[in-house]
Amino acid sequence: MGAAKVDGFVRYYEIPGHGHAVSRVFNAAWDSVAALENWVEKGIAPPLQIVADTAGVPGRTHPLCAYPNWPKYKGSGDINSAQSYTCATQ
Repeated sequence: MGAAKVDGFVRYYEIPGHGHAVSRVFNAAWDSVAALENWVEKGIAPPLQIVADTAGVPGRTHPLCAYPNWPKYKGSGDINSAQSYTCATQ
């Protein structure tokens, strides 16, 4: 099928620090239903999602990067803010 075709209907995300079901390190919350609904019903692929922690450090945010990318700290800024991260492969 090729990567471009698969990217049209599949996204895989890993959340660093998130365990199965509920995590005490990083429990991510975001409107995943709206993202899926927009993609399936309106043809709008998910944009960069920002997830908020509800357990470890409530209010902490990180970008939700599509695999194989992962949120890499830029080296400066608030470590609890998504703006201090970029989606990286290395």
